[in-house]
Amino acid sequence: MKNFINKPNNIKRWILLLYSILSLIIIITYIIFNHTFFRVDWKRYDIDGSYRGKVDEILKHGVFWINGNLTAINSTLLILLLAVGAVLSLLIFYLAWHNLATRTWTPILCLAGFLIPLIVHGDGNILKSLIIGYIFIIAGASFSVQALRFS
Repeated sequence: MKNFINKPNNIKRWILLLYSILSLIIIITYIIFNHTFFRVDWKRYDIDGSYRGKVDEILKHGVFWINGNLTAINSTLLILLLAVGAVLSLLIFYLAWHNLATRTWTPILCLAGFLIPLIVHGDGNILKSLIIGYIFIIAGASFSVQALRFS
């Protein structure tokens, strides 16, 4: 343990993966506590045409999503988590690039993953872009741990 704390290279190696997992846990918790669940009144759905149109529009985007605008993340917490992750990925890439033994592009994969939910809006369901982004983030962070082991 003492060796881990005294070596800044070990921190550089693991910080991206640890931050990625922590931010994923925070985002999942946020979505669980702030999701919107629609209870459809199926009797009213059969009778009322305007209610049917509203329900169809909601169900087109999925039953669960983050409150607010469906086509963009408007939560300060989520934007902050993703932005800090992007900056951290860029910083790790910069630090790794200066050492010939650890020169790797894998932190850029994490950077792309953190930017996907902020930039790509897709069909309106922000959860899809979060899932795709975190696939890139976790994969890039895992590969970064292996690539930076020589530092």
